[in-house]
Amino acid sequence: MDKRILLGIDQQISPATQLALHTACDFIEQASTHWCVVLICVIPGSYAASPSLGMYSGQYLQSPPTHEQRDRAERALRKARSELESSGIAAGQIEMQLRVGFPAEEIVKAACESGAQFIIVGSRGHSAAQTLRRFVVGSISRRVLQLAPCPVMIVAVPKAQRPEDLVTWYEKAILGYLQENTNALTVFTSQEVARKFIPPNKKRAGRKEIAAATVALEQLASNGLLCRHDVQGELRYVND
Repeated sequence: MDKRILLGIDQQISPATQLALHTACDFIEQASTHWCVVLICVIPGSYAASPSLGMYSGQYLQSPPTHEQRDRAERALRKARSELESSGIAAGQIEMQLRVGFPAEEIVKAACESGAQFIIVGSRGHSAAQTLRRFVVGSISRRVLQLAPCPVMIVAVPKAQRPEDLVTWYEKAILGYLQENTNALTVFTSQEVARKFIPPNKKRAGRKEIAAATVALEQLASNGLLCRHDVQGELRYVND
């Protein structure tokens, strides 16, 4: 029987999810046994918060997902499956699940039901919005870590200064390309940038290179040199 990795993804295929996908691919590539990847996307219920003694508390409200939510989650699963297949994982090694409810609890429940030996989830980082969300409802990844019956790997997108050398390399490479192609409309993705401008001392673009390319693109977008677009769950950066 194949061993299973349960891989939690979000509906936006965020940089954290992209990094988790590549981490799973690297793990399977280096493993000596045969692994199957169970992709899971959870549509959360509505969250209601109310003040109590100066603090905020709340609870999830179970409500059926909208057609748009379900469609977005299904697109995310298909996109994630495509990413895995493009990295060399066979279609027969990939399963997909869409669930509704508490994200952390549903991920752990799916791990138990599928007999997963390992869970990989992304952590979205340290933005103000994410800090506030963790304050109100807690971190999904940390909750998974608390409840999981098996080992859990939490993959976090590094801050800009964490691979500083790679980030600088990709940022300069992108700027150089734009200066040489001033009249062309160019669309960048993290994976394409990581592969196209890979440093000469690297044989292949791995998760560190993709993470650095993501940070470089985000920095250029925040400086107004690129426009960031979410196209059917995929982040693209355009020089318009």
